[in-house]
Amino acid sequence: MPPKVLTIREALKHPLRRKIIAYLLENPGSSVRQLSRGLGISVGSLSDHLVILERVGLILEQRRSKRLELFVNSEVFLTIKEEFKGAGNLESSVAEV
Repeated sequence: MPPKVLTIREALKHPLRRKIIAYLLENPGSSVRQLSRGLGISVGSLSDHLVILERVGLILEQRRSKRLELFVNSEVFLTIKEEFKGAGNLESSVAEV
């Protein structure tokens, strides 16, 4: 189990988590497998990062039948977007959305 991340800022320090957010902003409703293929990272490597992003409220999971779809939590993202926009803590692809 991944270590507990207390803040969104801490969660977004990791470059892979920023890439996950950027990918899901461009591809809402992606499955874990689609995310894995899109980022070129194994499902196992993504697992802990997805748990952390879900814990801090940045991503939401929605089950449709047997398929698990992932979305960026727009309410949380819009709240933090302005804070990170000028701080350079998010990749420009995420900050400009």
